[in-house]
Amino acid sequence: MAKKQNQNPKQPQVKTQASVTKPVAQPAVATNKVNDKWLVLLLVAVALVVNVPTLRYDYTLDDPYFTKDNPLVRAGVSSIPEFFTHAAYYGVFKNHDASYRPLMLISFAIEKTLFDFNPVVSHLINLIIFALQIFCLYKLLRRVFSNYSAFIPFFIMLLFELHPIHTEVVASVKSRDELLALLFTAVSMLYSFKYIDGNKIASLLVSALFFFLALLSKESSITFVAIMPLTVYFFRDVKMSKILTAVAPYVVMAGIYMAMRAAFIESDGEKVRILVNNNALMAATNYGEKLATALFIQLKYVILLFVPHPLSYDYSYSQIPIISFANPKALLSVVVLLGLLGYALMGLKRKDVFSYCILFYFAGVAITANILVDIGATMAERFVYTASLGFCIAMVFLVVRLLKSDKANLSYATAPRVFMVLVVVSVLYGVKTMAQNEVWKNNLVLYRSGIETAPNSWRAHYLLGVELTRKLNAEKDPNTKKELMREAVEHFNSSGAILTTSDAWLMKGYAFEFGGRDDSAVASYKTTVTLDPGNKQAANNMGAILLRHGNLETAIQVLGKLVAQDTTYNDAVCNLAAAYGNSGNFKESEKYYMIAMRKNPDQPPNVLMSISNIYRFMGDSTNAQKYRALLNSALRAGK
Repeated sequence: MAKKQNQNPKQPQVKTQASVTKPVAQPAVATNKVNDKWLVLLLVAVALVVNVPTLRYDYTLDDPYFTKDNPLVRAGVSSIPEFFTHAAYYGVFKNHDASYRPLMLISFAIEKTLFDFNPVVSHLINLIIFALQIFCLYKLLRRVFSNYSAFIPFFIMLLFELHPIHTEVVASVKSRDELLALLFTAVSMLYSFKYIDGNKIASLLVSALFFFLALLSKESSITFVAIMPLTVYFFRDVKMSKILTAVAPYVVMAGIYMAMRAAFIESDGEKVRILVNNNALMAATNYGEKLATALFIQLKYVILLFVPHPLSYDYSYSQIPIISFANPKALLSVVVLLGLLGYALMGLKRKDVFSYCILFYFAGVAITANILVDIGATMAERFVYTASLGFCIAMVFLVVRLLKSDKANLSYATAPRVFMVLVVVSVLYGVKTMAQNEVWKNNLVLYRSGIETAPNSWRAHYLLGVELTRKLNAEKDPNTKKELMREAVEHFNSSGAILTTSDAWLMKGYAFEFGGRDDSAVASYKTTVTLDPGNKQAANNMGAILLRHGNLETAIQVLGKLVAQDTTYNDAVCNLAAAYGNSGNFKESEKYYMIAMRKNPDQPPNVLMSISNIYRFMGDSTNAQKYRALLNSALRAGK
C-alpha cells in the first residue's frame, strides 16, 4: 500500500481522501496524535474492569492439572528442566500427548514458588497478561494501520477484548497458554514491522526471540509463520525479498521448536490415542462424515463470532452430531466457507482488507479445525481466540465502509454514526461477557451451566456428577447427602446413556458408597471392572466394601487378584492384609502388611494399629509393642 506524502512535515503521514488542506482532515489528525496514549489506557482499563470479577473465582475445569494437582508444578522451579522434556499433561497423566508448552508450565512453577497455590493470584496474573496483551496488540495494529486514524485500532481492540467468546480464555487459569502465546506473538510481529519500516536487523533478532517464546507457550502460534508475511504483504508496499527476510526468523524458530517436540515428546511412542470421549469426530464412520462435521463446526464458530449465544464450556460427544455431506448443515457450511475463501483469494492481488481478515482467520484456526490434524477436542471457544482478531478487524472496517467514513481521519466529529454503532456493539459484548464470566465462578456453577448449554454432552453430565459426588463426600446432613447422591447418580446415568465409559460407572460407585448404598456401589464397581479390567480403583473399592461387610472370602479373591497385578498399590495390599487378618489367617495377614511396610514405611496410624494387633493375636509381644510405639509416634506427629 503506497503511502501519500503529507505536505505538513510536523504532522505524521496519513492517508486522506482529498487534499490535506480540507478543514475536516486537520482536527482528526490532531486528535489522533493527542489522544493515542489515552486510547490505549482506556482499552487496558476496560479489560481490567470487565474481568476483575474473575479474581474471586476458584480453579475450574482443567486448572488443577497445571497447578495444585500437577506434581511437577508442585515442585516449583526445580522442575523447569522437566517441562522442556515432557508434554504439558505429563506431570498428571504420565504419558505424552500432543501438547508441548514448557513456558506455560514454567510460569505456574514460578507462581507456586513465589505465592504457593492461590486462585486469586493465578487469576490476577492471567488478568495482567491479558491487559499487557491488549496493550501490545494495540501498538501492533497502530503500526500496521499507520496511515489510518488511531480510532481504527482502538475499536478493533475494544471489540476483541470484550467479545464474549473470549470469556473462557480470560476466566480459565489453564488458558494462560493462549494469553502468553498471543502476547509474545504480538510483540514479535511489532518488531517485524519495525524491521520492515526501519531496516534494523536487531529488530529481527527480537522478533525471533518473542516468536520462540510464543511457540513455547502454545504450539498453535506456529500459524504466524503464514500470518506475519501475509500481514506485511497486505499493509506494506515492499519487495518480496524483504518479506522473506522478515519471515526467516519465524521459520528458523518454528524449525527449532518442531525439532524439540520431536526429540522430547514424539520419540518415545507414548502419544495418547485420540478417543471419541475427547473428540466426537472420532465417531465418524468415514472421512466424508468427519470432514462434513468438521466444516459444520467451523460454521458454528463463525456464527458465534457474530452472535455469541449460547456459549458453552463443553462441546463433547454427542452435543454436535456426526453428519454427512447430504445434510443441509454440511452443504451450508461448504457454501459459506468456500464463499469466504473465494472472496479472500479474489481480493488477494488488490490487497483488499476483508481478504486479509478472512485469510488471517482461516490461518488462525488451521491447527485446531480437526481437518489438517486431529486434536484432543471436538470444539472449544478458546480455539478461535487468536483467529477472532481477524473478525474484529473486519467488523470495524465493515462499519466504516458501510457508513462511508474516512479511515484516515476517523473521529467522533467526522463519523458519529460509526462511533455509536461500534460503541453499542462493544457495550452489548461487554454485558454478555460479564454475565458469561459468572459461569466460571467455580466448578459447580460451571458444570450446571453445561447441562443447559450442552445437554447432549456425555462430559457435561459426567463432570456435574463428579462435582456433586465431591460435595456428597463432604456433606454431613443425611437429607442433603441423599439428595446429592440422587442427583449425582442421575447425571452419571445420563452420561452413560450418551456414551458408556468406565469412569462414569466408577464415579457412580463412589456416589453410592458415600451415600450409604454399599450394595449399589459394589454393583457399579463390578461394572467398572468389566468395562475396564485394569481399573485398580474400582477393584480396591469393591474389595474394601466387601471387607467392611464381612464378606471376607470374596474380598480376598478380589483384592488378591489386584495385588498379584500390582504389589505397589498400598491401599489394596493393606486391605488384603486386613481381610486375611479378619478371617483369622494371621500369617498371610502379616505377609501382606510387611509387603506394604517394605514398599512404604510411612504408613498411616490405622495400618500400624492393625499390624500391632496381628502380632498380638499371634503372641508376638515384641513386634506388637514395636508397632504400637510406631503408632504412638505417628499420632504425636499428627499423621
